Formats: sequence, structure tokens, C-alpha cells
Amino acid sequence: MRACLDCIPCFLSQSLEASRLALCDEYKQLEVLKKVMTFLMDFPLDKTPPEISREVHRIVRETIGSRDPYKEVKRKSNEMAKNIFPDLKRIVEDSKDPLLTSVKLTIAGNAIDFGTMRRFDVNDVIEGALNRDIDIKTFQKFKEDLNRGEKILYLADNAGEIFFDRILIEEISKLRKHVTYVVKTNPIINDATLEDAKVAGIDKISEVIAGDENQRYSAPGFIINSVSDDFMRRFREFDVIIAKGQGNYEALSEVDRRVYFLLLIKCPLVARDLKGSVGDYVIRVNL
Repeated sequence: MRACLDCIPCFLSQSLEASRLALCDEYKQLEVLKKVMTFLMDFPLDKTPPEISREVHRIVRETIGSRDPYKEVKRKSNEMAKNIFPDLKRIVEDSKDPLLTSVKLTIAGNAIDFGTMRRFDVNDVIEGALNRDIDIKTFQKFKEDLNRGEKILYLADNAGEIFFDRILIEEISKLRKHVTYVVKTNPIINDATLEDAKVAGIDKISEVIAGDENQRYSAPGFIINSVSDDFMRRFREFDVIIAKGQGNYEALSEVDRRVYFLLLIKCPLVARDLKGSVGDYVIRVNL
């Protein structure tokens, strides 16, 4: 998915948010915005949003002197998600279709802003997710591909929601499949890293790798021309690829490889690309 001029306000908003999370004063915040705006003056319309975001956040981090301004947000997200994880497991165990329920829950995880929501708000989202409609035809195709395949590549999105990913990974593992979970090498916004995967215990139920270990700066989405050789080999060879979140959709929607995208639509531009609406729960396959 190509970036467009409508993405610019979002990049600026993210830059301001990151500088405020780092407790910068207004002078430093203004410096951040000026540098990001200078970069965006030559807006690269041939790039995906994650490619541009990687450069924007590089500028932000170098300007504010913080490698991980979202560190505390991620810690709180993991803590809240960990507290409700036993409830998620019970919901799946009690459901008539555990795989379908797991898919809905992992999309619900993408819907929750763990940094700002309270416990009962999260419970409302989970309850609502179970009653949401998703594309059953695509889900059935997904289920068939899982049954036929042996090696599953699962591309992570954010901290916090990785506990919801674990729910789906556990269901896939019951089918006796080998799952490789892919996270980021370096901090980028609130995306999951190796540390977050260990906090969620995903390293105990699947293989965990960093997909962009050859990059100094990570992007909020796996960019094919920037991933490690190990990731690229797996991307070509694995039987089923699952990609969580908008960032991975933006980065991978045009690749020549079948990918199942699981996400909540949060952006009008993504909604337009998917021919959906903001707030839709999506399971989509590109080929």
C-alpha cells in the first residue's frame, strides 16, 4: 500500500506523541516537528507508510535522545494483557469453534489501546469481538491452508496484543504445526520486540526470531527489501503467513506471496484500500 499526502498529519502526530512520552519540553517538541516537517517536504509517494515512518521515528529518536520513548507504554500494555490472559484462555476453551474464537480475539487485541483503556473497557471490547462478523469464506480458506500446511510464519504487531497472539498460536500448535513468531529487532513505536515476546511466553510455545536484525532502525511493518536473509528465506518457504495489524498490511499488501492479514481498520486510508470501514474486524488474504 503506497503512502499518500493524507498520511502526513499522522506522521506529525506520532512525532509529537513520542516527544511528549519522552517528557521533552515544548522547545524540544517544536524542534522535533521542524525536523520531521523538513523531511516530509520531499514526501516520497513511492514508499509505503511503514518505510516513511521508520525515517520519521529515526529523526525523532535522534533528536530527543531516547532509543525507546514508548518503553513504559509497552510495559503497561503487557502487564494489562497478562492480567486478562487467563480469561482469554477460558473463552477459547468454552467456545464451539476455538480457532474462529482465537482469530476474533487476536483481532480484538489489535483493537485495544492498552496504554489508555481500563480493565472493564477491555472486557467490553472482548465481549463485543466475539459477536463481530468476519469474512467466513476467508476464514475457511485460512483454516484449510492451516490444515494442509506444516510451517506457519506469524508476523507480530504490538506489545500487549501479543498475549492475544499467543491464544491463536496455541490453537494452531494443537494442529501439530511449527509456528515461527517474528518480532522487531529495535524499538519502533509500541511494536513487539524479543523482550516482549518473552514476557508473553511466546518463546515457550513457538520459535521467535527478529525479522529485521540486519537493520539499525526497525519499521512499524515488515518491509521486504529490509528484512534479514533468514526472514526472507522463511517468507518464501513457509506454508502459511499470518500478518497482524495495519502496519504489516501497509507494508505487505502488494507482495507476490499469499498472506493472511488480521487487523482492525483504524485508518480511513486503510479502509479505502480494503474497501471497508473504520472499526471493521478484518481477515483478508491478498492472493
